[in-house]
Amino acid sequence: MASIFKNSGITVPVVDDSTGDMYQASNTEKAVIHALFISNRSEYSIARVNVKVTIDGAKNTNTNPTNFVFVAKNLEVPVGNTLTLDKPINLENNDILRVTAEPSPDSTSVDV
Repeated sequence: MASIFKNSGITVPVVDDSTGDMYQASNTEKAVIHALFISNRSEYSIARVNVKVTIDGAKNTNTNPTNFVFVAKNLEVPVGNTLTLDKPINLENNDILRVTAEPSPDSTSVDV
């Protein structure tokens, strides 16, 4: 089966909800994230970023809530720099990759 490569990007939110969902595997296919490039466009503040994935196929009901685990927590990205996570992140069917930033004066300056 042929591989399909896709680029994706978001401006990282500070609220830990679906607005931080970078990618979700489909219900019929799995996905491998080859790398994340986290860029801090701020000229003043270090960015602190969290990266996490679901471990339950993103089931989201009252009886079976979505469970996330951290891939990286409180990563510090220096002012005007990019941090690269270049180890594969494997997603099963419906799993979600979510990226959020810790609040700071200019937290909307982080892109992934």
